[in-house]
Amino acid sequence: MSVLAQLREHMLHKGLDAYVIPATDPHQSEYVPDHWRVLRWASGFTGSAGTLVITRDFAGLWTDSRYFVQAEQQLAGSGIELMRMRVPHTPEFAQWLAQRLPAGAAVGVNGNLLSRAWYQQMEALVRPRNIRLDPHADLASELWADRPPLPEAPVWEHPLRFAATSRAEKLSRLRQAMREQGLTHTVLASLDDIAWLFNLRGNDVAYNPVFVAYALVGLDDATLFVALPKIQPFLRRRLQRDGVRTLPYDAWRDHLQQLPANSAVLVDPRRVSQNLCDALPPSAIVREGANLTTLLKAAKTAAELQHIRQTMIRDGVALTKFFYWLTHTVGRQRLTERMAQEKLQTLRLEQPHCRGESFGPISAYGPNAALPHYSATPESDTELRPEGIYLLDSGGQYLSGTTDTTRVIALGPCSEEVRQDYTLVLKGLIAVSTLRFPAGTRGYQMDTLARLPQWQRGINFGHGTGHGVGYFLCVHEGPQGISPGPVDVAFQPGMITSVEPGIYRPGKHGIRIENLVCCVEAERTEFGEFLAFETLTVAPIFTHLVDKKMLTAEERKWLLQYNRGVLRKIGRYLTAEEREWLKPLSLDIP
Repeated sequence: MSVLAQLREHMLHKGLDAYVIPATDPHQSEYVPDHWRVLRWASGFTGSAGTLVITRDFAGLWTDSRYFVQAEQQLAGSGIELMRMRVPHTPEFAQWLAQRLPAGAAVGVNGNLLSRAWYQQMEALVRPRNIRLDPHADLASELWADRPPLPEAPVWEHPLRFAATSRAEKLSRLRQAMREQGLTHTVLASLDDIAWLFNLRGNDVAYNPVFVAYALVGLDDATLFVALPKIQPFLRRRLQRDGVRTLPYDAWRDHLQQLPANSAVLVDPRRVSQNLCDALPPSAIVREGANLTTLLKAAKTAAELQHIRQTMIRDGVALTKFFYWLTHTVGRQRLTERMAQEKLQTLRLEQPHCRGESFGPISAYGPNAALPHYSATPESDTELRPEGIYLLDSGGQYLSGTTDTTRVIALGPCSEEVRQDYTLVLKGLIAVSTLRFPAGTRGYQMDTLARLPQWQRGINFGHGTGHGVGYFLCVHEGPQGISPGPVDVAFQPGMITSVEPGIYRPGKHGIRIENLVCCVEAERTEFGEFLAFETLTVAPIFTHLVDKKMLTAEERKWLLQYNRGVLRKIGRYLTAEEREWLKPLSLDIP
C-alpha cells in the first residue's frame, strides 16, 4: 500500500476530512533534519519549501516557482497534483481548504511542526466555515516504519576566543531585557538562538552549526532540553557552573506545564510550535513577540566584528584563488558546474578556522544562472566553456564568522545585454553600500535604491535585496532585512546584512552581485544620528562586464577603490601570478 493510501486510511479511522503536512520541523529551521522530513516521506518531493494537503479524493503539493520543474518530475505518477503558489487564480492551501471542505469538517495537522503564527493564520481562514483544526494528528509517527532517528552528533563549545562574549554575560544581558519587560521566563525553540545564547554549536543540520534542543530561561535559572548523550560530562559541568542544567530533549513539555502560576512567559509565535504554546499552563501569562535573543545576536559586538573582518579576508583569498584557477582552466580541460563548486570547497577548507559551507552553493553557467536558487545536480550539471558568464553564490562557515558572496565573471565573449544588466546590478549594489541614513530607518526604505537603476529601464528582480547574516550561525538571520516587505525592524550598529540585487532573463542569463555590509555609526548632526554601511566582503568585483558609460564618476571611483582594497588586504596571501592577474581590476575599467 502506498504512503498516500495509508495516510487516507488513518484519516478515515480518525475522522479527518483533510490532512496537512508542511516541510518544517518543531524548531522552524531552514534546514530540516531527516527525522522531520515528513513531506519527503509522504510525497517524494525533496524541495525545502512546500505543503502537502490530502483529502479523501484529492492530494496537492503547494510550492513556489523555485521548485515547479522539480516538483513536476518528482510527483509524476504519485497521485499528488502540483499546486503552484503565488500564481494568479491559484488559492493558497488554507484558502483552498476553506473553499473546498464542507462546514464542520476536521483538518488534521501535527502541531509540533506548525509554528504558532502559521497555525493562527490557518485557523482564521477556516473558522468562518466552522472547520476544526486538530493539532495532535501526528500520522507519520504511526506509519513511518523506517523513520531516521533524531541526530546524535555531539554538542561542542564555541571557543570563547571566537565567541568573544561569555555564556554568563549573554544570560545576564537576556535577563536584564526580561526584567525591563516584566518577564519571568523566555522559551526558545529556534536553534540559532539557543546556540548563540549558550555558546554551543553542533552538526545536526546541513550548513548551520546548530543542534536540536529547547531552552527555558528564568530570572535565576536556565534549562537546556537536549539529548543527554550529546553533552559530554566535562561540558555538562561547565554548563552547571554557569547555572545551566540539562534535561532530556523530550522533557520540555512536562517542564513547561509545571511553570509557577502567573509566570510571564515570552514566546516568539513565528519560531515556536503550536503544541509548545498549548503546553504552557492556563495560569501563565503568555506574551507573544520576537525572541529577545534575536536582536541581541543580530547586533554584533566590536570583538565579533574584528573576527569577521579577518574571516572575510580569508574567504576572499579562497574566492580569488578559485576565480584565478577557473579562468585558467576553462577551455583547457573539461570543467562542469559541480566540479567548480567542489574546487572552491577545497580551497575554502584550506583557510584557517573554516568548518564548511554556509549554504548549498549556486554554481550556475549561462541560462542556469537565470534561476535564482539553482542547484547543480548530476542531471543538470553543465559544462563550462570559454564564452558567456558564470555565476557563483557561495559562503563559508568559520569559527570566526559566516560569509555569503556572489560574483559573476565573463568566461569569454558576452552580449551587450549582459553588460548592461551587469552594470545595472552593480549600480544598485553601490547605491545601497554607500547609503547614509537616519537612525530608525527600516530595510523597506532602502530597497528602492537597489532597484531604481533597473526600474528606469523597465526591469525588476523578484527576491529581496538583502538578509541578515549570523556569526558562525545561520547565513539567513533575522530580524532585519532589505526588501519591499514592510518589516518593522530598524537597522542598528553591528547588524550584518547582505546586499544582492540581481537581474534574471529566463533561458538567457542571470546576474547577481552580493556583498555583506555592517551597519555602523556615521555622524550626529542637528537632524539627529546618522548611520552608514561598512562593506565587509573582500573579493574582487570583475570589471570586464562593466559598461563604463553607465557609471557615474562616483560609482567608478567606488568600484576601483573597492578592488584596490581587495588587492591590499589579500595580496600577501596570493602567489605572484595570482596578484598579477588581480591587479588590473584595481587600475581601471576597460
